[in-house]
Amino acid sequence: MSILESQPIWIVGDSCCGKTTRLASLMVKWFETSSFLEKPLILCANNQGKKTLINILLNLNSNSYQTKIRTPLALMMEDVTLFYPLLCQELNLPSQLPIRLRSETEQELATQLWQPHLATELVGIFGGEYNCVRRILDFLQLATSGGISPEKIGDHLLQSHVININNKKNIIDLIQKLILRWREWCLEKGLLSYGLIYELYGLYLLQNNHYQSYLKNNYKAIFADDVDDYPAMMKDLAEIFIEEKKYGVFTYNQNGKISLGLSGDPEYLQKLSNLCNQELLIINHLNSLRIKVENIILETINKGYSDQKFPENMINIKTNSRGDLLNIIADCIIKSIKSGKIQADEIAIIAPGLDEIARYTIMSYLKDNDIETKPINEQRPLITSPLIRSILTLLTLLYEGNGLLLKKEMITEMLVILSWENIDLVRGGLLVDYCYSPDIKSPRLLTVESFPRWDRLTYQSLEYYNQIREWIDQNQEKINQGNNHLLGVIDNILEHFFLNIEKLNYSQLATIREFRETAQHFWEIQKRLKNENINDILTQLINLLRKGTITANPLPMTTIPPLIAIETKAVAIASVYQYRSSRVHHRWQFWLDIGTNYWSQSGELLASSILLKSWQPNSQIISEEIESENERLTRIMQDLLARVTEKIFLCYSELDVKGSEQTGKLSSLINNSTQNYP
Repeated sequence: MSILESQPIWIVGDSCCGKTTRLASLMVKWFETSSFLEKPLILCANNQGKKTLINILLNLNSNSYQTKIRTPLALMMEDVTLFYPLLCQELNLPSQLPIRLRSETEQELATQLWQPHLATELVGIFGGEYNCVRRILDFLQLATSGGISPEKIGDHLLQSHVININNKKNIIDLIQKLILRWREWCLEKGLLSYGLIYELYGLYLLQNNHYQSYLKNNYKAIFADDVDDYPAMMKDLAEIFIEEKKYGVFTYNQNGKISLGLSGDPEYLQKLSNLCNQELLIINHLNSLRIKVENIILETINKGYSDQKFPENMINIKTNSRGDLLNIIADCIIKSIKSGKIQADEIAIIAPGLDEIARYTIMSYLKDNDIETKPINEQRPLITSPLIRSILTLLTLLYEGNGLLLKKEMITEMLVILSWENIDLVRGGLLVDYCYSPDIKSPRLLTVESFPRWDRLTYQSLEYYNQIREWIDQNQEKINQGNNHLLGVIDNILEHFFLNIEKLNYSQLATIREFRETAQHFWEIQKRLKNENINDILTQLINLLRKGTITANPLPMTTIPPLIAIETKAVAIASVYQYRSSRVHHRWQFWLDIGTNYWSQSGELLASSILLKSWQPNSQIISEEIESENERLTRIMQDLLARVTEKIFLCYSELDVKGSEQTGKLSSLINNSTQNYP
């Protein structure tokens, strides 16, 4: 039987057992036996998975990579946009080009729309207005990703214990009304949040005969990697191919399920296995530590002790204070790299929740010793970047009417950053004290002659100050003459002050790129909402950024030529979720803060369990979590252990950053190790 006529294949196994490689090899065979005009639908759980699959394909056969690889969300966004006229006709929507609504803009617009209806009791349930709006929007996204109609969200909440108060029905009725009002408003404006994209794709487009015909005619096979992280509707998509007798291959990690409680529904996707021939892969291709220490670790976590001791691969780093712990971790890494025991890119620092203190301390120590770090899938607020704060300060000087948004220290920081530190903080402060004229309408920088003792400034600082001030004056004049398009002005700033990307590190480049995309997105949304006032748009953008809800999502480093070396020689630093999502592996892992309870806490969104496709309202389970603490910890441990080959450093401080004693479920691991550092 040819591969084109064979049954679909379900490949199941743990982390790092070769599932993606097996899928890629079957893809290569399919390409070799198919016409060059035929193409498959290829899906990966995330962008890192796409990169991995592409590399494997090119290594197996450089001619085999012939079609686009998408994530499920990317496929939905593309096809909802492509078939939007069809959806408009079916749902009687205004015919217009849809605009994707990013999460932070969704939050802001929903808050504005719902403000008059956010009752005190409703806000109090969720602990504040921001959390209240975010949770209600999450309800919509969770429901539609699970194939549940927005109109039925209230029913699910009523039949569960998520909201358990005396006034339960009235509050849930209000939540239902807010969700439907938001949905109606967005569709009228052609604004598509993730929740609405899930709904339009799963509940309407995927059920449409015309779209199903398109899928059948356009794709001759389906290959899907890591389906344990897919939303429920992807099972329905796969069944269309299987029913048409089209070839398919699916991989499933039984210890993966990284998106469980967010938007993934692994149990529902697993039902696809009943329609496929199954392959079980059991050998870890990395020769990882899992087989050596898994049983001892799990026994120690579950019982608090184990009769067996860890092998020498498990090493304690134990201190009283957390500050000392961070210093010793950095010292261990520095000495190990300097001595040649290990390369920087072979080390990963993993934490259940990476706080700013730990991140800054470790990265600073390593950088001082010429060791680069690479945050994995880092998502920090853009406003934490001095570059972005300086650009925003510069914009408030260029456009009139924003003087109230400025403070002296912002001007000082801007001078330091835009001069690439050729103006230091002290001289920048002196210049601002004497040469900055605050004004509500037109704040401005004065000439250096306004400073009586300008001779105290260095020639270098004077030169850079004059260049910055003259550039502002010239561009203000252009703006006043009508060349005031906000995106054009931002591009001029980036081109003039940040053109030499070799001066920027990876994180800075990613942050600038995200800022430009954010400004573009915000501009498009305001235009759709008929807001033509540039000063008002700028003020709203600055206020939104200052709330800290917009984060940087870095480009893959390999797309930035000067930084390729950083990717190959950098210590990885990530949260547990980010590390597992990236599906990487290392020789050494440092498990940071193993005493904290965060290791065993659920990352599930509120109500995620009742908005799964498989949820039954007559369930007698009181807990609203999808899985127990032990189940979750077991899955995380098995996944991390499969991704390390040589050493695990158990990093524990008796006191946390607030001075409280740490007694989390992983604390017992410290007592079971015989190896200590230093």
